[in-house]
Amino acid sequence: MQKLNEITRKAKLTGLLLSGLGLMVVSPAFGGDANCAPACTPEQPKACCTKVYEEAGDKLAVELDRLTAECCAPKTCTDPNSCTDPNTCCGEEESSDDGDCCSGRLTSLFDDCDGCNPLRDNGWKLSGWLEFGITFNGNRPSNKLNTPGVGFNQADSQFMLNQLYFVLEKDAAANEDEFGWGGRVDLIAGSDAADTATFGGPNNTPNFDGLWTSNNTATANQFGLAMPQLYASLYAPVGNGVTLNIGHFYTVIGYEVVPAPDNFFYSHSYTMQYDEPFTHTGALASTDLSDNVALTGGITTGWDDFESQNNEWSFLGSVAWTSDSEDTSVAFAISSGSENDAFGGTSNLTVFSIVAQQKLSDNLNYVFQHDHMFYRNGDVNDPGQDAEAYGINQYLFYDICDSTQAGIRAEWWRDHNGTQLGNPGTSYYEVTAGLNYKLSSCLRIRPELRWDWADGSDPWTTSDGGTKDSQFTVGTDVILVF
Repeated sequence: MQKLNEITRKAKLTGLLLSGLGLMVVSPAFGGDANCAPACTPEQPKACCTKVYEEAGDKLAVELDRLTAECCAPKTCTDPNSCTDPNTCCGEEESSDDGDCCSGRLTSLFDDCDGCNPLRDNGWKLSGWLEFGITFNGNRPSNKLNTPGVGFNQADSQFMLNQLYFVLEKDAAANEDEFGWGGRVDLIAGSDAADTATFGGPNNTPNFDGLWTSNNTATANQFGLAMPQLYASLYAPVGNGVTLNIGHFYTVIGYEVVPAPDNFFYSHSYTMQYDEPFTHTGALASTDLSDNVALTGGITTGWDDFESQNNEWSFLGSVAWTSDSEDTSVAFAISSGSENDAFGGTSNLTVFSIVAQQKLSDNLNYVFQHDHMFYRNGDVNDPGQDAEAYGINQYLFYDICDSTQAGIRAEWWRDHNGTQLGNPGTSYYEVTAGLNYKLSSCLRIRPELRWDWADGSDPWTTSDGGTKDSQFTVGTDVILVF
């Protein structure tokens, strides 16, 4: 009961935090400065000036109601007089894309009474989500950690505010027939920030968001701050269109990703955590060679860096093929370049991933992934010895109904030289089964059961401080998209 009360208290604090952030965002949007922003046209009066702060609370309440309401199209304001009612929720037609509808609601907070929106009117979109959850470990580890393997939900029996995530973006290719520009900024607060912060400054010191909080020495349940994406985009209508992103961005390697709404499971695979970079900094171009083939390529500063460790560049690229029916796809991605090694020098680090997806029936989908990482001179226990780690993931997803989906993940991953987890020659296995249930268009729950075991070592901690070759965890999280 005490644990339940603690969880309830923290959940209420999370709600208060969101409300406070919401007021910080909407107060300028609703109120403006003392002179009030002008209306859309010179002929319109400054209708929002009177009682704007009294009305702000009412409008915020309406917006919060909309966060958990069924998905609807954003209101359209071709006639400024049609937008004077702050209780107007939907347009005339419902949206078929839940994600677009839910994720556009933060943008609509900037609507004014005359039909203006400084973000939407200039092609920008503000969106985000909140993810929180808890995981219980059958081993009851004395160190309160589910690691290795179980992450980002690595804390045992502790409420975790994983991601309070905000995205501000503009699509550079909004008009495919014209040159365009755009960009994206991602800001993450929560325990997952430690996993996405950069670390690779000169002499391997933290830099950029690694210095904002103690992300570089984060504990399992620490509230951190990171900016995993910050880039500008340029679009050219050449061929089938070319987009160039310049700045800091997520990797193209692998299948699972950092943003919680884009994954099926709460926990993550070994390959995602230990074989793949999370972010890069550099320039990355992408284009569709045809209706079936997409190509991406560019240069970066390496793995999870904001600036180069050694004044050398790495290559990042991918090629993906999709069938005409879109039932089958195969993607190959690779990152290769010099990284600081364990002996004070630099060595080549290469990782590639193959991800194949196949629709087996109207309700059943299969995903196969293989990762392989090579690190020259990368074995800390044997100078001059190359290191490698590799694995295979398989996923099966079944649509039970419109609101419920079941899934299972089976994985084998081998840390051949022990460079990643310190146990040379150990193979790690995990099977995870879970559900995704939509309580509403913007609210999702993801319960899961996970069994991990290892062949070659005893990597998991027990309640008495000993070690064991297996562990069983039960976890669930909640994702609210706004």
